Amino acid sequence: MARTPSIAVVIEGGLVKVTLVEDWPSHVPLPRVVIVDYDDEGASDDELTTFNIGNDVLDARCHEEIPSVYESFTKPALSPRAVLRALGVAADDDDEQPPLEVARRVRQEILDLDARINVTGQAPTGSDYNELYVLANCGLIEVLKSLGDSTNFGE
Repeated sequence: MARTPSIAVVIEGGLVKVTLVEDWPSHVPLPRVVIVDYDDEGASDDELTTFNIGNDVLDARCHEEIPSVYESFTKPALSPRAVLRALGVAADDDDEQPPLEVARRVRQEILDLDARINVTGQAPTGSDYNELYVLANCGLIEVLKSLGDSTNFGE
C-alpha cells in the first residue's frame, strides 16, 4: 500500500514561505493549491478578490502556490510526515509492504510512466526526466527502507 500523501504549508510571519508535498504519487499531477487570506487590512483593491459565499460577500487576498516535492529537495527541509508524527498523528504505513511487493510496485510505476511518455510519440521533455528521477529515487529509497536500511534519506 502506498503512503498517504502529506502536505505542509510553511508560514513565517503570516507569509507563505513554501508548500511541500511528500509521498505524492509521481503519476499524479501535483495539486493546485490556493492561499486565501481574509485579512484584507492594508490591501489595495487590485490585491483583493471578491467572493459570494452564501449570502455573504467577502474580499480576500488570494494566490496560487506551486508545491515543491519534499523528496526532490537537495537541502534539508521539514518533512510533512515528521510534523504529523510530532503531532501524534498515526502513520498509515505501520503495515509496511514486503520488499518484493515494493520493488514490483515501483517497477510498475516506472513502466506506466514510460508508457505515458511513449504514447505522445514525442521525445521526452525535461519534466518527463525529472518525474522519472523522482519516481526512481523515491522508489529505491522505499525499497531500501523496506529492506531495513536505517539511513537518513532526508526525513
